[in-house]
Amino acid sequence: MWQDIVFAVAAWGLNLAVLPTLKSPNKPPLLTSVGYGLCVTVMGVALISVPLWLSGVTNIIGGALWAMVAIKTVRSQAPRKWNTTAAWFR
Repeated sequence: MWQDIVFAVAAWGLNLAVLPTLKSPNKPPLLTSVGYGLCVTVMGVALISVPLWLSGVTNIIGGALWAMVAIKTVRSQAPRKWNTTAAWFR
């Protein structure tokens, strides 16, 4: 189906656009990475069920790329020291 090819090309464009984010020391907010990755993965599963296999798999790959961005975001943050006692009694 031609729609599968159109969706897959668009998804590959988005997947290629996220690659510089993986290499950059500046990462987007964690909620952005997790939210986008989750939405793209769910959309990929929905496309596979249609069945638009090529675009579905491509979207799931995009979700995996955004999951890697989220993991790198967490790893790049400095270790935080939580002082919960002081926060409760202010």
